[in-house]
Amino acid sequence: MPLTISLPPDAEENLRTRANAAGEDLAVYVSKLVAHFLAPPTPLDELSGPVYRRFLASGMTDDELADELERAKHEMRAERRARQSL
Repeated sequence: MPLTISLPPDAEENLRTRANAAGEDLAVYVSKLVAHFLAPPTPLDELSGPVYRRFLASGMTDDELADELERAKHEMRAERRARQSL
């Protein structure tokens, strides 16, 4: 279905730049963006697969998971800083 829309010049240029980077025609690129935006979100269990299933099986609460992820993030950052200082 053909559709005509008006965009601010900077938005059009941004889209054109992204379409070129993707190697696609502007209309095709915008069509794909709209279709993606309108698609239902991918369920969490499909995105994370076995990680999500292990979380459910663990009995861990959301808060416990958040704490664990925060600890892991800080450990990873400390390891990265240690490697960079070598």
